[in-house]
Amino acid sequence: MASTTRSTDSSLFTAVADTFTRMGWEFRRVEGREVLEADFEVYHTRTRIHAQVFAPLNAVSVVGTLSHHVPDSRSGLAGEMLMRANKDLTVGNFELDHDTGKVLFRVTNLFPPGHFDGTITASLVHTTLAEVDRLTPFLTLLLRMNPDELSKLNLKMFLMREDLLPPVPDVEEFTP
Repeated sequence: MASTTRSTDSSLFTAVADTFTRMGWEFRRVEGREVLEADFEVYHTRTRIHAQVFAPLNAVSVVGTLSHHVPDSRSGLAGEMLMRANKDLTVGNFELDHDTGKVLFRVTNLFPPGHFDGTITASLVHTTLAEVDRLTPFLTLLLRMNPDELSKLNLKMFLMREDLLPPVPDVEEFTP
């Protein structure tokens, strides 16, 4: 399961690793960094979570990667879709890496010095998983549309489609 923490690790990184362990999430450490990676199956897809600790800031950042590759020919529409999705978010944001065509969801929390809350970290992971899962079918359809369909696409209305949303999970899944 987890790589053991080291005596040189920050207390925040140790606490994040402990939270992953308590949640029963299988993870691996990225060598030489205070980063954990874990793979999750969600309703629409499989995603990798990258949880990074920035000890000097007392921050934890969680990033989920969508499995799609956005070609240059669709990057404008995909970027607009992500920005429209971001408008409705309270926490976190979607990003498009134009160099690689990868779509990411990122959320970060700053903790007060010496005050770590594993519930917040678990919530960051759950939020990332939920948002990656929510956007996956929309991006899938956008990338499969032919030019005629794209010319008629109203992204604002498209993102309101409830038939593409994953079911809401049980509350018990969120308790660390």
